[in-house]
Amino acid sequence: MPAILQDPVRKAKFWSESASFPLLLENLRRHAEIAEVGRARFPGTLAQKNKAWREYRNFLRQALSNYTAAIDVPNRSACLLYYYAMLNFAKAELLSNRPNDISGKFVGHGLSFSPKRAQTVAGDVLEVKEGVFRWLYEERTGHSLPKGTRLSVKRLLAQIPEVGTQVADAGLGECQIVGANISLAMDSSNSWTMLLVQDRGRGLPSRTEKILLKSYRQVRMVDHWRDIFAISKRALGNGSLYESLDLAPNAAPAVPNFDLALANAMKIRDIVGMRTDEFHDFMICPTMGGNKSIPMPSSLARYAVTYYASSLVRYKPSVFDLQIYPKQAYMFDAIARECALPMLLDTLSALEGADQIFNEQGAYRV
Repeated sequence: MPAILQDPVRKAKFWSESASFPLLLENLRRHAEIAEVGRARFPGTLAQKNKAWREYRNFLRQALSNYTAAIDVPNRSACLLYYYAMLNFAKAELLSNRPNDISGKFVGHGLSFSPKRAQTVAGDVLEVKEGVFRWLYEERTGHSLPKGTRLSVKRLLAQIPEVGTQVADAGLGECQIVGANISLAMDSSNSWTMLLVQDRGRGLPSRTEKILLKSYRQVRMVDHWRDIFAISKRALGNGSLYESLDLAPNAAPAVPNFDLALANAMKIRDIVGMRTDEFHDFMICPTMGGNKSIPMPSSLARYAVTYYASSLVRYKPSVFDLQIYPKQAYMFDAIARECALPMLLDTLSALEGADQIFNEQGAYRV
């Protein structure tokens, strides 16, 4: 199977089944109910670990309660419950590295939006404040997001691949995310990575392509590309082929330097996001922003859009009126429905410190 593009210090766990609510929720409950699992995230003495775990598990229990309740809500109203679930999951995630900001403190959302000033989804923006979203952004991307940064809701929606059709139907543009596959190549001396990037007929945004081409060069597509990326010959589709510029010297003639090759590949981490389907190995997430490039993986775009939707559900539900704004109501119903499982997968991967890679058993037939 092809390698998964990941941080060299981060691992991947492979599952021979598809992701599902019961499976992901059960694995998150391990962190809340099994001391050895929950304590493993925290440094210090056993007493210090136990103290941190008590707070950690209660963030998780509250998140799980909100989340399981949200699953049974059939429309966009679920976004309110999902947001409070994600807020508590985020506090649990941040607790190990930012205990002084989280433990026993009043914590802001990290985003600000005034429903009273809301005009249209196309024109609305979120403003970054001190608090959970800003800290979560730093935790997941390794970059800081200055207070006062304004994030376009329309552009955030374009970073969420699972609702691309609904966003387009609402007249809010095309999804910017493209899927990609990765494989390890080698000769007698060196190892390197190759990427197959989905081609939607419009190419990558120039700023995103510039980041990619700092570490990769495009090469001619070959007829046996399916074999290189362990893709079934049943698969159709077009793509562009890239190989990494940096080589990783082999430890021995027949032993690839897997770790260094992946470390070289992770030089494009600013445009890498976890996959949302079982066909691709990862997603390429174009950066946002005007003059300054802002990395925005889908995991953070989902979080921010769910915050936005929860604000409208609480304070301005009229924007979801099916008779007046049917396309918006349809789109936000899809956000509540389609983002739920990926958000849970984002959380489990973060708490486990390992990308959770799900493939149903049939996917291993090539």
